[in-house]
Amino acid sequence: MPCKRRTVIKSLAGLFPLSALTNATSVAAMPSKVTEGRDYFKELGVKPFINAAGAYSVLGGARMRPEVVAAMRYAATRKVKMAELHTAIGERIAALTGSEAAMVTSGATAAIVLGAAACMTLGDEEKMRRLPDTSGMKNEIIIQKQHRYTYDRALTVAGGTLVEVASEADVRRLANERTAMMFFLKPAHQGDDIPAERYTALARELEIPSFCDAATTTPPASNVVDGVSEGFDLICYSGGKGLRGPYSAGLLLGRHDLVQFARRHSAPNDISIGRGMKVSSEEYLGMLVALETGLGISEEEDFAYKRERFNNIIAEIDALPGIAIRVVVSEGVANELYLDIDWDTKVIGLTPKEFVAALREHSPAVEVRMMLFSGGRIHLSATVMADGQDVIVGKIIRKVLLANSVAT
Repeated sequence: MPCKRRTVIKSLAGLFPLSALTNATSVAAMPSKVTEGRDYFKELGVKPFINAAGAYSVLGGARMRPEVVAAMRYAATRKVKMAELHTAIGERIAALTGSEAAMVTSGATAAIVLGAAACMTLGDEEKMRRLPDTSGMKNEIIIQKQHRYTYDRALTVAGGTLVEVASEADVRRLANERTAMMFFLKPAHQGDDIPAERYTALARELEIPSFCDAATTTPPASNVVDGVSEGFDLICYSGGKGLRGPYSAGLLLGRHDLVQFARRHSAPNDISIGRGMKVSSEEYLGMLVALETGLGISEEEDFAYKRERFNNIIAEIDALPGIAIRVVVSEGVANELYLDIDWDTKVIGLTPKEFVAALREHSPAVEVRMMLFSGGRIHLSATVMADGQDVIVGKIIRKVLLANSVAT
């Protein structure tokens, strides 16, 4: 046995210096050298900005909560078996939300891909290996015409075919032995021909799995619990927006068997359609802590914090002539607070588009939300702004508006 051990060490020595092998433990224990104060974005020529628009993917999603950042740093310095971590976190999230099962995905769109693949193959390994070739298997996905949207393409990635319906009669007529899933979008901008309650009931009656994309229905985090209770077989959420978790993470929750099938379609399984949809240990843990933290904050507490941020902005611009300001709550499933800013163009010679451009050109730059369907009204969100940035934003807005005051 000692001879064998020496042979192995000798072989390794041909690849690595012997000192590196014998001192591996002490090297691993040594603190890493971190260069403090290095401005990486400046080195890369990338311009940072203050996000007063909201948790949009194109703007980098939400600002992660401090608890999430701490959890991700913890996971980054410790190695565990990915399967064990995946299972433990899935069980914890399921318990928190009242779901049979749960998994962390690489975003809500990945959850849709994995969920569709799960419903089409139902754990059949031969079918799993064939995706996206779905010839001869269940591959039709029923979707309401009014629920067609940009991201429904994710339903076809694994080989699904969309079948549009506009009524319960359509569903009954078009459902057949090739139907793999019934898909529902919440919220749907054009409304529902078949509301969620009837849609899930119809799916159960026809014994077809139902899937809901509820990615944008937070905050509050309690909407995840409410969504699970609606009875969809699968439901997904974005992790990097209203839940303020990792930018590239999401949640898939629902029936135990379907979540397990979806998990087999994800990384690191080599036969999976989602092999490239990896989730790191940092994201697993960060997503769990984001949900835990979010569920511990009431909507009243969240709104109070955001109103305080808005009050700091209002204090900078409220006295300006021609300005109209109000705090509004968005209408819909997700309850979000916005600061609405409008002005008399006879007093301040700026169009909303010019105002947005002026904020982008400023240093530091500021991004705000322009409501194209409301005459170009300006909305500000406090979800992504860090403490202290509200005052900076208020001062910049004041500067831009004053610079464009029309002389009387």
